Formats: sequence, C-alpha cells, structure tokens
Amino acid sequence: MIIKSLEVANFRKFRDPLRIDGFTDGFNVVVEANETGKSTLLEALRAAFFIRHSAKTELVRSYVPIGDDVAPRVAVEFTLRGQSWSLEKQFMKTTSVRLTGNGGRRESDAAEEALQELLGFERGNNRGSDPENRGPLGMLWVEQMSALAVESPNRIVRDTVRGVLEAEVGAVTGGRRFDAIRNSVETAYGALRTPATGKSRGELGAAEARLSSTATARQQAEAAFREYEQALNDLDGAKARLRIVERDLADPETGEQRRRLESDQKLAETASLRLATAEAQHGRAEELAKTAVARVERLGAAEERVAKAKEGVAKSRSGAEKAQAAVDTAVGEEKQRRAALDEARKARERREADLKEARGRMRAFSTAAGERRAIDARNALGELEERERALEADAALAVEATALAKVRGLEREEVSALARFEAGAVKVDIELAGGAELRIDGAPSVASSVDVVSATRFEIGSAGSIVVRPPQASGRSVEADLVAAREHLAASLRALGIESHSAGVARNERAAAAERELVALRAQISAACPGDPTIGLAPGADALRAFVAGLGETRADITAPDDDLDAHEAAVTDARLAEAAATSTHDESRTALSKAENALATVSADLTAATRELDAAEANLRTVLDDADRASLESALGELQRDRTAKLELLEQARAGARAFDLDAIKRRLDNIARATARAGEERLELTGRIASLEATVAREGTTGPAGRVAVAKEEELAANSALSRLRQEADTLEVLRKALADAASDASRTFLAPVTRRAARYVERLLPGCDLSFNEELGLAGVSRAGVDESCGGLSRGTQEQLAILTRLAFADLLLEDGKPISLILDDPLVYSDDERLETMTDILQEASQRMQVILLTCRSKAFRHVDGNRITLR
Repeated sequence: MIIKSLEVANFRKFRDPLRIDGFTDGFNVVVEANETGKSTLLEALRAAFFIRHSAKTELVRSYVPIGDDVAPRVAVEFTLRGQSWSLEKQFMKTTSVRLTGNGGRRESDAAEEALQELLGFERGNNRGSDPENRGPLGMLWVEQMSALAVESPNRIVRDTVRGVLEAEVGAVTGGRRFDAIRNSVETAYGALRTPATGKSRGELGAAEARLSSTATARQQAEAAFREYEQALNDLDGAKARLRIVERDLADPETGEQRRRLESDQKLAETASLRLATAEAQHGRAEELAKTAVARVERLGAAEERVAKAKEGVAKSRSGAEKAQAAVDTAVGEEKQRRAALDEARKARERREADLKEARGRMRAFSTAAGERRAIDARNALGELEERERALEADAALAVEATALAKVRGLEREEVSALARFEAGAVKVDIELAGGAELRIDGAPSVASSVDVVSATRFEIGSAGSIVVRPPQASGRSVEADLVAAREHLAASLRALGIESHSAGVARNERAAAAERELVALRAQISAACPGDPTIGLAPGADALRAFVAGLGETRADITAPDDDLDAHEAAVTDARLAEAAATSTHDESRTALSKAENALATVSADLTAATRELDAAEANLRTVLDDADRASLESALGELQRDRTAKLELLEQARAGARAFDLDAIKRRLDNIARATARAGEERLELTGRIASLEATVAREGTTGPAGRVAVAKEEELAANSALSRLRQEADTLEVLRKALADAASDASRTFLAPVTRRAARYVERLLPGCDLSFNEELGLAGVSRAGVDESCGGLSRGTQEQLAILTRLAFADLLLEDGKPISLILDDPLVYSDDERLETMTDILQEASQRMQVILLTCRSKAFRHVDGNRITLR
C-alpha cells in the first residue's frame, strides 16, 4: 500500500485546508518543529481509514478545532495492488464518505464496508475504532510513545500470521485447528472448574454442595439421636442426685452441730472483750511509764547542756582577749606604713611636676616651630590657589555635549533649509535710474536685490509692472522654514554664549585642557598641605588657611630649651617604683588588720553565742524541773513502772483465756454450714426443674424415631459422595488433557514461531549481536537471551524496548507482505531514546525496509535524521 497524498481541513489545529503531495513508495521523512501538526496528520489518517463517518464519539468530537462549529474533513489518495484509490470522509456535520477506485465509486456504509474488505480490518464498537480490529495497518502505524513498550500484534494480525505459518510450517498445534480442539477442552473443563484457580463450579460445584448438605443432615440426625440418649441418662442421674440432696437437708446432726458452734461463739466473744480491755489498760500504763522515763532523760540532758555552755563561754572569752591584742598590733603597723606611703606619693608628685614643666617648655617650642612652618606654607599656597581659580574659570566655560550636538543639528537644518530656499527662489537684481519709484506687491521698496519665492509684482512708477513667478509653488513655506531654522539656531547660540558649533568645540577643548591641569594642580596643593598633628593642623588647604588665620600676627623665633627629659623621666620612674612598693606594703598591713578584725569579730560572735546558749540551757533546766527535783521524778517513775508490770500480768491472763477459743474458725464453720444448706435448697429446685425438662424431651423425641432418621441421612450422603466422585474424575481427566495440550503447544511453539523468530532475528542480530528472541502464544515478544542470561522485555531499557518493538513490527510486516496484505509503515517521532550508534543502525534497517514497503517517518529532530537518504516533505 502506497499513500500518495493527504488533505485535511477543519481537523484540530488545521482550520485552513492543508494538502500534502509528493509521498513516494520508498522512505519519506517529514521533519518539522514541535506542535506543527505531525501527530495530527497521523490521527487524520487513522480517522480516514478506521473511524466511521457517522460516529459521534468523544474521539470524533475532538477532531473539531477548539471554539469552532465546523465539519472535520480528510481526503487520502493511495495505491493498493497496482490500483489507485481515493478516499474522502467528513465528520460531525453533513457526514459523508466516498471511496473511488477500481472503476467505480461507493458512498456511505457501502464505502465503509468496501474499505474494511480492501484493507483487512473490522468495524469497531460504538466508542470508535478498537486497536484489536484495525488489522495490519493498525499495528504498523505507530503513534508517539506507543513503541516504548513491546506489545503483541492485534487479533486480526495474529489470525492472519497463524494462517500463513500453518501453511508454511504444516503444524496443527499453534494453528486454528489446534485452537478449536483446545477451546472445546477448555469449555468442558470450564463447565466444572474455573480455569484460572481450579475452583469447582457448575455440576461439580452442585455435587459438592449436595454432599456438604447431606453430610450436614446426617450429622444433625446423629446429634439428635445422641441428645435423645443423653437425655435418658441425664434424667436418671438427676433423680438420683435429688434424692441425695433431700436426704442431706433432713440430716439432724447438722442442726446439732450448728447449735454447739453458736454457744462456743458467745464464749469466744466474751473472752475477746476481756482481752481488749486488758490491752487498753496495759497500754495506758505503758505510756505513763514512758512519759516519766522521758522526763528524767530530759532532766539529765538539760543539766549536761548547762555544763557544756559554761565551758564554751569560758573558752570564747579567752579567745576574744587574744584577738583584741592582735588587732591592736595590726593597727600600729598600718599607721606606720601609711605614713611611708604618703611620703613616697609626695616624692612622686614632685618628680612628675618637674617632668611636666620640662615637657611644657619643649611643647611650646615645637608649637612655635610648627606655626612658623604653617605660615610659610600658607604664603606658598596663595600662588597655587590663584592659578586654580583661573583654571576653574576656563573649565566652567565647557558646553554640554547634548547642547553642542543640538547646535550642530540646528546648523545642519539651517544649511538644509537654505539649500531648499535657494533651489526654489528666483533672485531679482534691480537697478533704477532717474529717481524712478519701485513698489513690490504694492509696498514701496529701495532694495537692489530681492529673492522671490512666490508670484511677486514689481511696479516701476507709472511705466508699468512686472510679475515674477518662480518655478515652484512651495516657496513661502521654504522661506518660512529658513527663517525658523536661523532663528532657532541663533537662540541656541545666544543661550550657550558661543558664535557657532566650531566655537563651542574649541571652548570645550580649552575646558578639557583646564580640567586636566586642574587635577594636577590640586594634587600639588594637597601635597603642599600635609598637616601637622603636633600643632593640631589637619591636612588640606582649607585647614591650613583656617589655622594661619587664627594665629594672627607672624610669630617670632623661640630659643630651644636645655631640659634633660630623659633624666626627668628616670626620676619619675624611680619615684613611681618607690610609691608602688610603699603601696603594696601598706595594702599588706591593711589586709593583716582586716584579718585581725575579722578574727576578733568571729570570737566575739562566738562569745555572744556561747553566752546565749548558757542562758537558754539554764532556762531549759528550770522548765524541766517545773517545781520538782530529781528525787521526786525518780520516785514517780518507780511507781509507774510497778503499775505497768501489774497490768502486764492481767493482760497475759486475758490472752490465755482468749486463746482457748478460735472465734474466726467458729464463724467460718457457721458460714460454711449456712452456705451448704442454702446451696442444697437451690440445687433441689434446679434438679426438680431439670427432671421436668428431661422428661418432656424424652417424651417428645421418642415419638419421631431418631434412629430411623440417622439411617436415611447416611444413605443420602453415600449417594451424593458417589455422584461427586464421578464428576471429580471427569474434571481431573479434563485437567490432564488441558495440561497435555498446553505441553504440546509449548513444544510446538518453537517450530510454529520459527519463521517469525527467523525474520525478527535477521534485524535484531544487527542491533544486538548474539541475542536470541522468544515469543509467547499471542505472538508477542516475551524476552531476550544474551550470553546465557534470560531477560524479560519489561526489564530492558526504554530505548531497547522501542528498538525491539519497531524491529518485531518489521518482521510481521515482511510475513504479511508475503501473503499480499496491505502494508505501510508510519512512525511518529521514533527512536527518541536511542544512542548515536543504534540510531544509525535502526535508520539503515528502515531504509532497507523501504525498498519493500512504503516508510513514512514523522520527526522533529532534523539533526538526528539528516544522514537518512529519503524523500523530504514539508508541511508548508
């Protein structure tokens, strides 16, 4: 199949009609920039061949340009098997289709059906064209990004290729007859089990459900029979237990035991009360004795505290006397060293005063000398400043460049206006004799020469008149332009103060020279005024002028002083060292005095604290005695201890009486008897109800024949199990047959797919040397093998997947071409992930393929396909 031309109108971005001619039967390359409509052209071809003209799907509505209400139209001219054909389609509004060729013309549905038969594709669903129904061209017209993943060919291509391979290989497996056998087995197996998971369904599922229900019924019958027998046994047991409970409730020994325990409980409670009373009395006596012991101990502690306080007062008083003596000694030393420090300080001040006076005399001399130098520098500065003012005046005369450029432009305008005036004016020279009167346009005139720019009347007395008419009609405007140009130029020159543009240039040159000299002069002035920190003179001419102006009259010369500053500074240094030594000695004496005073303060505080402690100890002793002496306290303590011993003996007697009875054990035994009696009564009520319920159950179940129901349920379960075994055997047999057919198909697939693999390997060997291919049952490329390593297509790089996808399409195209099917290869922006070497290999393969079929390549990469030898087509 060879596409000759394509025309689109009102199709997406192509609002205006676009016709592309010049397609050849070889390699065609369309190189255009992004968004110029290359992919839209491929979509238009798909619409023309595969989308019915009457479709109203979302895809067809997308053909209409955005914002327009028009009818998309596509027209294609192509040849197939040596015959020329023309196809025209219009969508959405006034839909139509016309197929012309083979000596006839078809329209509407007849044209669509003829097109399907001609190109070998099937009608799509209501949503549009299904890729599975597009046939060989649907596989070979590859849109953008579609070749990035290796996919199986569509159903029509698979069926066509299988038919070709059956004829070429002669194998059953992998062909249509094998598919028919395999489909019948799959259908029979699918009626019993799901092919994917092997889960039972259909008759097999019903048989399994029947077996499950019969087994459940049998289990329920057996459970009912067991319940009937259990009810009989439970009834006998309940009656026996009821007799035992009633006998226990009527036992007289239990009542006698309860009465004995109640009597013992009263005796035990009385003994417990006596014990509590004895414990309380003993506890009170114990507390009184402890209080007396504590009071005697407090008395001893108070007496000991008084003795220690007296000892502390005596010790603190002795320490205070020693600390006072140390303070007196430190005060004397501090006074002596303070006097020495005062003498050293006075000596240092005398030495510093002498040094200050000597420095003052030296400073006065230096100041006078600096002022003399400043006066001399100011006198020299006057000449330089006078020259600076002259240069500044010259520099100020500079004319701005923009203003000078404006003057230049105005002079050019004046020259241009003068040239226009002279070109259009007539010069009239006048000579009058004998006092004749001249009037020009009615006005008296004595001019000897007049420039006439418009029709002008010259009257010479009463002799007559002459009218002069220049050759141009625009003389007045030219004259006005000349006057305006001259006035504008004169005003600009007056404003700038120059006579002409050249005079302004000369003035600027003088100003520039003055500026350059002024820079050098100012540098000289700055060097002549360096400043003098010794007299407070800052750098600069202004500072120098101000300083000299403040001096007043000229300074006289001053004689240099003869002071020895080094000797004065050495004497000051020695005096400062002596003062520092005296200061350190005095500081040490003050520190010693401070320590002595701190020690005195500490021992004084200790003495005060010891005195206060003695007062507090004596007060505490008086409080403890409280009008009683030690003898009376010890006597009271002995009496309380004897009373505590008597109360302890009474407590032991009460404890012995209480140990004779265990009140808690008696209460527990009474509680147990009460709980046992209550539980026996509850059990009697429970057993009575239980017996009545069991008697009702036995009476009800005995009339339905539980044993007979069990036998019937077992027979139904056996029948269901037999039917299920038969169906399972049938399903297992079909599963074995499925596996055998699958194994046979797998064994024959290599032989069946050998022609496809051989054709694809011819291309792949050039791209990936030493690489083996494997195809699945859907004729899709499953994987590759390199160096003994198997790789799935999904694990390959995007670039390799795209290259293999194109090469496998070429292999199928060769196979279909041999069978006479319509073949045309269109690739939209292919090989985007290919490196330079593989890109060159792939283009070589495509160029070779273009010798057998038409190849159209749509791309935006001019440089990548510049080396390709093919027919170049533009969209303009």
